[in-house]
Amino acid sequence: MCMRCDGHGWDEIERHTDLVIRVHGYLLQQVEAARPWTYTIGCRESWGRPELLIVDVAVDVQAIVLKAVADDYVAFGDIRSDTLDLLDVDLAVVDAHHFDDGLVAGWEGRYARAARTGDFLQVVLGPSWFCDDHQRLVRRLDGPAAA
Repeated sequence: MCMRCDGHGWDEIERHTDLVIRVHGYLLQQVEAARPWTYTIGCRESWGRPELLIVDVAVDVQAIVLKAVADDYVAFGDIRSDTLDLLDVDLAVVDAHHFDDGLVAGWEGRYARAARTGDFLQVVLGPSWFCDDHQRLVRRLDGPAAA
């Protein structure tokens, strides 16, 4: 459950976010919804690199995959192609239109600005993650939002 829904105040949430970023370099922000998503906060702040975002799989899988990719920032300062190949994922620049409905509201609140194209990379799961019927349903956020 989200810290706010769990009764924590904004000051406490901000202190928690600050501490996690200071210790780990980034925070995983998960959003429970009909189609949940997870994104990072802190990658640009810590390494000058784009934040990461993942959609369309269970939140526990999202956390594992994002952590594996983001940990390359921690260890190497950038994401290695070996990591992407091993995980069977690709990276795509998230188009700014996808931020219009609060997709990364926690990030925008922390940095007091709207996210723009280039601020986030989508971690796109490759063919090995899905059967043939479901692979075509994976949302890509590197184009304009659907109307």
